[in-house]
Amino acid sequence: MKIQILTATALLGLSLQTVVLAQDNPLPAGFTAQPLLKSGVTRDNEPFVYPGGKPEMISVIGTLEVNGRTALHAHPIPVYVYVLEGEIELRTDGKQAQRYKAGDAFIESQNHKHQAFNVANGPTRLLVVFVGEAGKPTTIAAQ
Repeated sequence: MKIQILTATALLGLSLQTVVLAQDNPLPAGFTAQPLLKSGVTRDNEPFVYPGGKPEMISVIGTLEVNGRTALHAHPIPVYVYVLEGEIELRTDGKQAQRYKAGDAFIESQNHKHQAFNVANGPTRLLVVFVGEAGKPTTIAAQ
C-alpha cells in the first residue's frame, strides 16, 4: 500500500512539474518570435523619456514615395519604427545621417528636429508606433 501511495505521489509530482514547466514558456507550441529591438535609447544613443498623463499608443504604416521625404519635425514622445520595405535616410540636426533598410528597427530621435528621405528605387513603407499621451501631439512641425 505504501509503495502504491509513493508511486502515485511521485507521478502526481511529475505531472504537476510538467504543467508548471509548460506554463513557464509564454509562447505556445507552434509559435516562434524573432526579436527586433530591445533598447532604452533612441537612434542618437540618448535615453528616451515616457510622457506623463493617460498613456496612448498609436500605430500607422507610412509610405514614402520614390524621392519622397517627410517634413522637418520632432517627436516629444518615444517612437518605434520598423522598415517594412525600401530604405530611408534620416537626417537629424547636428548628427550624422543614418540609413535604415527593410527589416531594420529603431527608436526615433526624441525632441530633435529630423527628416526622413526615401533613398530606395521604389516606395518605402514604415510601421511607426507612437508611445504617447492621450490628447497630446505625437509629432511637432519644426519652425
